[in-house]
Amino acid sequence: MFKDHAHSLIKRILTGKDDFTEHFFCIIICLAFLFAALSTVFNLLIGLPTMVAAWSGLLSLILLIVFYLNRHPGKKYRTIAKSLFYLSVVITLNGMWIYNGGSKSPSPLIFMAFMALIVYMEPKPGAGYISLLIGVNLVALILLEFYFPDLILQYQSTEQRILDFLVVVSFLFLAVVPALSYSRRIIIQQKEQAEQDNRQKSAYLANMSHEIRTPMNAIVGFAELLKHPDVSRNEQHDYIDIIKQNSDLLLNMLNNILDLSKLEAKLVEINTSEFCVASLFSQIYNAHITQINKTNLYLEQDLPEELKNTIIRSDRTLLFQVFSNLITNAIKVTQQGEIRYGIRFKNQQVHFFVFDTGPGIPKEQQAKIFERFSQLNNASNGNTNSDGVGLGLSICKAILNLLDGQIKLHSEVNKGSTFIFSFSPDIITGEKREISNCKESEISATKVEEPCL
Repeated sequence: MFKDHAHSLIKRILTGKDDFTEHFFCIIICLAFLFAALSTVFNLLIGLPTMVAAWSGLLSLILLIVFYLNRHPGKKYRTIAKSLFYLSVVITLNGMWIYNGGSKSPSPLIFMAFMALIVYMEPKPGAGYISLLIGVNLVALILLEFYFPDLILQYQSTEQRILDFLVVVSFLFLAVVPALSYSRRIIIQQKEQAEQDNRQKSAYLANMSHEIRTPMNAIVGFAELLKHPDVSRNEQHDYIDIIKQNSDLLLNMLNNILDLSKLEAKLVEINTSEFCVASLFSQIYNAHITQINKTNLYLEQDLPEELKNTIIRSDRTLLFQVFSNLITNAIKVTQQGEIRYGIRFKNQQVHFFVFDTGPGIPKEQQAKIFERFSQLNNASNGNTNSDGVGLGLSICKAILNLLDGQIKLHSEVNKGSTFIFSFSPDIITGEKREISNCKESEISATKVEEPCL
């Protein structure tokens, strides 16, 4: 419970960007604000000069402005935020050096910790120059104190100096050191993820070269046979059908590759809108009923009466694509029975599902079914799906990650499979009794067995 609350808090504080330098810069801002706010309180409590508390208090207010600017989506605002952050912190440290004991105070420690945070948590080329300038600033302050000692306001007592050091050192060990440890762990994870992505990329290219070559060979081979003078008209029709089938397979494969590549590169934009669930379900039904009529299957909508007029806010196109991929996969593997898709509101979550009476997925394969190029291979039942390259479920998972949804699978061999993708109740925006795209005549909800949610 505590871990979930902490994760939620961190997610709200940080920018939410995948760029770990932005992620760490937010941490630096938060640490600096926390230190400035605590310093203001303790400076007043231990009786340091009012000017010292004024410097730290002013810095706290400036850092709130920096935090707000840094969370702004515009790049110009984030640049201003960084410039304001470095400028305000350096000016404050200089002021506190002069009004708070100079080199006899914790100010040198704060300078060193600040430089370490910049170099360690923002490893960009500019970070080294910034740290160098801060180091030059520190040397200049020491020389200033050496030649003009009367400019430095000294502590009133030894006890006051010890208390000041105690506050700063405690903060460094309780906040800065854990932050550095956290950043180190994140950097290691980034490195390991990059290495894994590189390995997957190599396997991806090797697999795709093979998968693309297979339908291409069929297309080229049968196209050559069509030019043979001894080929009958019936054989020509058969060859044309084979060419069309392989062309459709190749086109679908390339579309899936492009979709997955755009999703993983985060080039897909989310276009949210409000729409009726019944309207979406009708669109899904109309898009797949022709394909269903060519099989021995039934396609059913499962829309409870209480959710018939529900309006949700999401990306309709992406949500339709998830349903379409799941239903298309179900049609490929299901020989007879039904395919059913629907919605439920349960355990304070909105659950969409697609159920089929297909062969089911063995437990040993369920953990990898959402990975790229993963295909059902249930040879004991003769259910090896070779139509496709196993990208559909990967695309579904990537889309749902983009929409802040989750997908899971319930499946038993020879009993069918249920894919469930869930969202928070926030996507429900209300109900409408009369709306043009929520026609009751479009809805074929039937009372069927409850899906396993």
